[in-house]
Amino acid sequence: MGFADLHIHSMYSPDATTTVRAVLKQAADVGLDVVAITDHDAITGALEARELASQYNVEVVTGAEVTTSDGHLVALYVEKLPPAGMSLDETLIWIGHHGGIAIAPHPFNNLPNSLDLHVVMGVFNRPRVKGFLKGIEVYNMATRAFNDTAEKLSVYLPLAKTAASDAHVYWAIGVGRTQFHGSSADDLRDALEKASTIPIPFEGKMPAPPLLSWIRRIFMRRLGYISDTVSASSPINTQRFDRDALLKAMKKLKK
Repeated sequence: MGFADLHIHSMYSPDATTTVRAVLKQAADVGLDVVAITDHDAITGALEARELASQYNVEVVTGAEVTTSDGHLVALYVEKLPPAGMSLDETLIWIGHHGGIAIAPHPFNNLPNSLDLHVVMGVFNRPRVKGFLKGIEVYNMATRAFNDTAEKLSVYLPLAKTAASDAHVYWAIGVGRTQFHGSSADDLRDALEKASTIPIPFEGKMPAPPLLSWIRRIFMRRLGYISDTVSASSPINTQRFDRDALLKAMKKLKK
């Protein structure tokens, strides 16, 4: 059996605090076989991770957390991004036509940018789009207060159930993971297509208070520091990063 975390943010998300190298290092350290770096409307981190993955003995699914007019959507197995701001239907069609599949992240809550039940249920009434939405997060580490609602309602939906960290700090990676038969990214896709995945919520004690840890590290990021590692054999620690290079990369993404 393999383990995956399909909702992770790297420093290419403006609200995250970890380099791609550190994401892969932490994923390997906590026993993940597959990860998806799903930055906000950005795929650069995912593509970078795929190039580095073999050094960390982890497989990478390329993707992103895409902004639709109806809420956020995790796009997986795509090489580029759909335009931000399209409807959920339009975005699902785009993802499907580009060889990808999608997961509804942190759904059915009153938080901004979450898909509501009405919107998700509507997908199954439209044959053109229903085949592209394959999964639903029933456990999201960052929105734990709402997980019970997602889990209960997911029983009525023909979707793979997933658990994910939605990590914005490095230590949260794998705090919420999805189990599947096999160990590769292809095996994972097959499991999502067959809705045979098993969500594994985190039931231990958090290494740090998540919100306070995130606030501290966002503050450090603004001062020019980020969680990073030099190599797969080096520890993750706080290091200076080249903010100008990051800003150039992010500007490029928006073009």
